[in-house]
Amino acid sequence: MLKRLTPKNIILCVFIVAEVIIYTVFNVLAGIGNDSVWLKYSGVLLCLVASVLLTASECDNECLSVNIVSLALLFTAISDLFILVLDTYYEVGLVTFIAAQCLYLYKLYRKRGKKIVITLAIRLVVMLAIIIVFIAIGKLNLLIAECAIYITMLVGNVIDAFILFKRGVRSALFAVGLTLFLCCDICVGLHNFDMLGITLPVAVRQFVGFAIWAFYLPSQVLITLSAALYTGGAYVAKA
Repeated sequence: MLKRLTPKNIILCVFIVAEVIIYTVFNVLAGIGNDSVWLKYSGVLLCLVASVLLTASECDNECLSVNIVSLALLFTAISDLFILVLDTYYEVGLVTFIAAQCLYLYKLYRKRGKKIVITLAIRLVVMLAIIIVFIAIGKLNLLIAECAIYITMLVGNVIDAFILFKRGVRSALFAVGLTLFLCCDICVGLHNFDMLGITLPVAVRQFVGFAIWAFYLPSQVLITLSAALYTGGAYVAKA
């Protein structure tokens, strides 16, 4: 729990309150059919800014771990710039999403102190299997190949994060954050089934369209907190 009022604790509280307001407002706007792209993106950028502010001064043996999260959030913000704001160059956006997941993989195995060869081998096999399936049905392109790499990395990271779930508050927040991230991307996949020639009922498309950001922003907030709660003595729990 919060121990004392410090600049970092104030930033942490402001961050949480601001994200709750942003999340509430864009969901209300979505409910009445209004687009809120910049509001959504502001929530993503706020995660990046908060992460940098709350972790920049750390320099002990956990420094690399928390700063990896900040770098991953930077890549995430770049991805959302292309995919959400500009609504173009999706291939570029997926490359930076993949980079973020690679950083999370490194963070997870740095904490576990184990070699990552086995998980990398399993992920490679799964990626190749997915790509082969899409080749077989004649639907493979660069975007789908990138999606195969990205979703395999994300699912693998969710599994590995839950192996560390009981190590502390930060590990639990990180695992739940990645799980919500996965839920968001499952909804994104369902929303884009028409690329495969599959048309979902209108009600299903409307639900997954809403659920994408209902899952996504909380995922980024929890991932940010998984690093931020370490800093400045704001919280005593460690992973």
